Amino acid sequence: MFLRTRNNDNVATATWNEFLHGLGSTRDVAAERAKEKAGSVREALSDTGSEARHRASLALDALAGRPAPVRWGWVVAAAGLGALAGFAVAELMRGHPVDEAVASLRRQLSHHKEQVEEHVG
Repeated sequence: MFLRTRNNDNVATATWNEFLHGLGSTRDVAAERAKEKAGSVREALSDTGSEARHRASLALDALAGRPAPVRWGWVVAAAGLGALAGFAVAELMRGHPVDEAVASLRRQLSHHKEQVEEHVG
């Protein structure tokens, strides 16, 4: 009976030690994950704070009557889109019936001009 109790004590001690080791590993993993989460939260709050400061600055400028800064990126983008649209329309109009009619009229006028010069000259 004494042997069985000692065996049970050894098993209990070994199990307890494994349990403590597992808790230590779990604590380390949890601490590492908490650090990662804290870093991502800190980064998000920092970005949010920067955006809030920027918006507050713009609001104060508007209340003080200062003009809003020109957003040159949007101006350049709009100019590029306008140039692209103009180019597309010009390409679509190339070879248009109006152009052909004007060319035909010029040929006719040139021909009539030559006939008039022959009669006069």
